[in-house]
Amino acid sequence: DYYLEIIKDRIYNPDKRGKQAKQSAQFVLYNSLLNILKLFAPVMPHITEEIYQSYFSKKEKKKSIHISDWPKYEKKFMDEKMEKLGDEAIRIISKVRQFKSKHNKSLKSEIILTLNKTKFKAFLKDLKAITNAKEIKQGKFNVKF
Repeated sequence: DYYLEIIKDRIYNPDKRGKQAKQSAQFVLYNSLLNILKLFAPVMPHITEEIYQSYFSKKEKKKSIHISDWPKYEKKFMDEKMEKLGDEAIRIISKVRQFKSKHNKSLKSEIILTLNKTKFKAFLKDLKAITNAKEIKQGKFNVKF
């Protein structure tokens, strides 16, 4: 849920975020969905085969999902520091959603978000888009309308 929310802006606003950001999101979505489909295949063979044939078979070049390679864990894609920062970014998103809900505001309501910008440098554009922050200030966490 959170990842889909995070990449929504990258996919729908490539002019604002850049073509590379869109392609990165599409790559992760494609591979995630394909691997999830492969994991479901043994217990849901018919529907996973149908989805595979409709969306993946031409690019994957396998006749069936049931003869495709099983997903592999690749340590090279793991970055524990970024994973922890990502978890913290999700907590911030959750806090902002709770704040808006508590004040009976739409999730699309603009806010001014204050947080440790240096800590979240890699996520600032995403946080700004998801929380609909018109500005992100440096300092202790705070949300204002």
